[in-house]
Parts: sequence; structure tokens; C-alpha cells
Amino acid sequence: MSKVIRRVGYLRFGRFIEPWIEKGRFERLNTSLKKAGMDISVRAYLGSAIFTSILVFFLSFLITTLLTAIVLQTTDSTITTESMLITSLLIGLLSGTICTVLTYVPFLYWPQMKAADRKILMESGLTSTASYLSAMCSSGVPPDRLFYSLAGEESVAPEISKESKRITRDIEIFGYDILKALRTASERSPSERFSKFLDGMSATITSGGDLTYYLSAETKALMKLKEEETKEFIEQLGVLAEIFMIIGVVAPLFFVVILAILAVISPETTIGSVFMLTLTYFIMPILLTIMILLISTASRDM
Repeated sequence: MSKVIRRVGYLRFGRFIEPWIEKGRFERLNTSLKKAGMDISVRAYLGSAIFTSILVFFLSFLITTLLTAIVLQTTDSTITTESMLITSLLIGLLSGTICTVLTYVPFLYWPQMKAADRKILMESGLTSTASYLSAMCSSGVPPDRLFYSLAGEESVAPEISKESKRITRDIEIFGYDILKALRTASERSPSERFSKFLDGMSATITSGGDLTYYLSAETKALMKLKEEETKEFIEQLGVLAEIFMIIGVVAPLFFVVILAILAVISPETTIGSVFMLTLTYFIMPILLTIMILLISTASRDM
């Protein structure tokens, strides 16, 4: 998001939203922004959304109005100037309104989508993170320095490394102690599994327990959970592979044989050719694309 858009949105349009924010009308959006890791206030975000939507409205209105006027003037020589202007303005207003809605609505759902992506990335890297922290803690590293060290190791788990940088920032810049920093990180985490992991660390530190033992136990539990999820993923892949064989291999051969038989029985009909073209260039690509999306979605969780 451009700094100019963010600044203008915050100063010029954010003030109109401030009373609604104080009433708690955008509390869900505020939570989504924190879970998405977007370091921006609700006022600045919504102000930027409104400012961007207004810009899009005027741009789409002007472009559509001009293009419509040119097309009408070129294609219809009998149209009057008044009719051309009214038609162009109406189409421009309709286009501007549609483009504005299509611009503003994604702003409201983008933090939730980004938070969902962060959740997947966090949970996929949690096992290696627990193992890394366990190894560091066993060598005598204090709890606050654990996350400082993890913040510089993006190869372990990139998304958790980013969250570790925020925890380190809370401790070194905002003056939080390790317990408050862990609670804050747990509250803004989009992953319930990662939140429980941080809460467990906080509870262990508060009670004076053995943090090394806790991290070691969590590593073993997460590895076992990862193993179960991998087995489940392999089973899902097996089912998807069978569906792919049916859709991609068996079904086309079946239809080819049926259509060949129909062509021999009634050679005058063209229904078979039309169906074969539809199957080849429309139905099969759509079905195979759906299969690819399903496999991609299933593999993202791993």
C-alpha cells in the first residue's frame, strides 16, 4: 500500500471513521489486522480503503464515460449530443459504482485471507521451531534471548521468525517482560496451535518449571502430530489420485468409445462431434483444473 495513500487516507478520511471505531464497530477487522501481521491501525486501513475506492471511482467513471462517448459517436451517426452525454454518464456512473464496490469489499476481507495464510505457514513450521528452541534452551539460553536468536533464523520457519522479531521488538523497544510479550504474541497469533505453544511457555516460566523439558516434550508431541497429518495427507492424495484416474483417463476413453460406436450407427449426426469438442476443450480442462486446485490446497497444509 502506497505511503501517500495511507497518509491521505488516515488524515482525511480516517477521522470520519474514528467515532465508529470508538464504538467498537470494527473490532473484528482490528483483530484480523493483528492476526494478519499488518502493522497498521484500523483508522489508517479503512481510510486508505475509502481513499483508494474514491480514486478508482473517478478513474473508472472518466475512462468509461470517454470510451462510451467515442464508441457511440463512431457507431451511431444519428445520435444527438444530449443523448450521447446522458448515456455516457449513466454508463460511467454504473461502471464507477461497480469498480468502487469491487475495490472496497476486498479491503475488508484481505486481512482475514492473509491471517489464514499466516496460520498455515506458522503451523507448518512449528515443529522445527520447537526443536530449535529446545536445542537453544538446553544450552542455557534465557527465554527472552531464545526469540532474539529465532528472529535471525528465517530458514527454520519464516513466518514464526517474523513473529519472533515482533516479540523481540516488544521486549527491547516497548519494555515488555518476556511473559507479557508472549501473552501479546499469543493473542495476535492466527494459529491456535502456536498460541497454545506460547501459552505453555509462559505458564512454564511463571511456575518456575523446566522450560527445556517443556520444549522437548512439545517437540515430540508436534512431531507425532506431524506424522499423523502426513499419513492423513497421503491417504487424501490416494483418493485424489483415484479420482484423477477416473476423470483424466477412464472417462475420456469411455466417451471416445461410446461416440465412435454412435458415429458408426448414425454417421449423419453431428451431436457426437460437438460433444467430443466440448469434452476436449471445455469439460476436461475445467475438471483437471479443479483437481489441481484440490491437490494444491491439500498440500499447502503440510
